[in-house]
Amino acid sequence: MANIPNKGRLSSMSTKRTISHGTILLLLGSALGWAQQAQIGGLVPASNLGNSTAIPKPTLSLQGSTLILSDSPEQIIDGMALPGAFYRDKVSGVFRVFYHHQNTLQNDVSVGIAITNTSQRAEALFSHGRGAGVNYYPAVAGQMALSGFLSSRHATSFVTLLLPGQSYYSTQDNVAGDTASGFEEYVLVSLADQAALRSLPLALLDSLGDKALTEASRNCSLPPFPAGYSAGTATVTTLVYAGTQPAAPTTLPILPADDHIRGTFSHFDRLGIFTISAASGLQALAVSTAAPGLPWSNDMPGEYELGVDAVDAGQQVYNNGNYGVLYRFIVQIENGVPLSNSPMGILMQPTGGAGEYAMSIDRHTMLSPYVDYTSAWWFGELTSHAKSAVVNIETSLTGGSAGPQQLLFAPKFNGQ
Repeated sequence: MANIPNKGRLSSMSTKRTISHGTILLLLGSALGWAQQAQIGGLVPASNLGNSTAIPKPTLSLQGSTLILSDSPEQIIDGMALPGAFYRDKVSGVFRVFYHHQNTLQNDVSVGIAITNTSQRAEALFSHGRGAGVNYYPAVAGQMALSGFLSSRHATSFVTLLLPGQSYYSTQDNVAGDTASGFEEYVLVSLADQAALRSLPLALLDSLGDKALTEASRNCSLPPFPAGYSAGTATVTTLVYAGTQPAAPTTLPILPADDHIRGTFSHFDRLGIFTISAASGLQALAVSTAAPGLPWSNDMPGEYELGVDAVDAGQQVYNNGNYGVLYRFIVQIENGVPLSNSPMGILMQPTGGAGEYAMSIDRHTMLSPYVDYTSAWWFGELTSHAKSAVVNIETSLTGGSAGPQQLLFAPKFNGQ
């Protein structure tokens, strides 16, 4: 998942493979000669948009808690000792796991994560958003994972109780030739005693309500718990195996790394707040450009942080492209005059890249067709009778797709 220009994709596929509905519609529209004017959700030639003005870079605040990134080795190849672990590290409280691995073997395997209670107390495991996908096209698998996460991240649900030493598995069947991608967030709560196994008090469930948990998570903490409850600890292993599920995931040997990244990062969210004017014409903001020090880097202040590769001598690493990081933008649009007759189009162009992407605009998730740097995906529109409006955009660079994602704000846009 390099953050570099994508020169193309496979030109054919077997009959059992699937592609996104948006891609099918786009191909049909081209073949039938319709779609002279794009609709929301469709593509617009980048050449139609003209020149843009760069939005002054907002300073992003680091929010959320631990991110476990597993993208190395990205490919499962012949000669690997299975079962094996891609990555492993300790977590506490709230944490997110992002993984992306392609099965190049001739046989099917299972890929995913194991969460092992390595503490001395019973622990309750909750989900705070989970998405997963398997597909022949890596970018489609990544899009499925992100869209599933975006659609479920505003609800907290109980998953299981873990006694000391027990593991919970979240895995996918990875057919030969396919890529498995996951985007999952969890909360671990340490229980006071064995009696707590029989019932979880309403006060605890209330403390894990969406609003309380989200607000606390942004400050890298947990909401206040009832007496006797605290943040739990565990060991997360991203793993691959064929056949029977391994009984002791924490003892699986670590697979050799390739040139992709694996590591642990302290924050899984970025918050950016900025204002644009509808009178300033087409305006652009680059998101998920290359990490500092790499070619094509144009990062925003606070966008990247150094992490630690816990299984490779503790070396410091950057998450190039910030895969698994959720960007949350609060955009205030100053209209000057009401926009009732002059809608603001909101688009995304993968400058230098290509893939399938997902965006959440005011908590409504949109999925792109296949799009490359020659086009822009029109995913949102704002029409307001007020002189100012606020739009909330959430995005992340999907596994298998390349960045950067250039957000475009186009006043008086009509799809042409």
